[in-house]
Amino acid sequence: MKILRHPLHVMLIHFPTALLPMDLVLSYFFYSTGNESYGTAAFYCLIGGVGLGLLAGVTGFIDLMMIKDRTAMAAALIHGGINLTAILVFSVFAYRSWNLYPQIQVPTLTVLIVKLLTVVFIFVGNYLGGRLIFKHHIAIEP
Repeated sequence: MKILRHPLHVMLIHFPTALLPMDLVLSYFFYSTGNESYGTAAFYCLIGGVGLGLLAGVTGFIDLMMIKDRTAMAAALIHGGINLTAILVFSVFAYRSWNLYPQIQVPTLTVLIVKLLTVVFIFVGNYLGGRLIFKHHIAIEP
């Protein structure tokens, strides 16, 4: 899927890739300092990251439907599965935070660990997405 000959999925993935790790960092600062400003900023990063991550997932699915090469299709399914799982995990946190807003709760150590593991998962999925672009020339001209 392209807008003005530019791949939309490739443009959108940068937002959740930046916002969700930033949510983790700000959540950690909130956990360690108790300063609610960090919690509020983490909330906005979380909501933005999940919303744009879901949009990136939709555009990625549209791109997936256009792949003809079986090897690239298999790699794209793994990439999409990893990132969809990560977005769904963060969606649970976003749903919970959305229901509690404007009250922001200090995250527990368990929540921080789950977010950390999910961010690592996102980076692995994005690495695989980069391989789709550079190795299989998906969404770009060869």
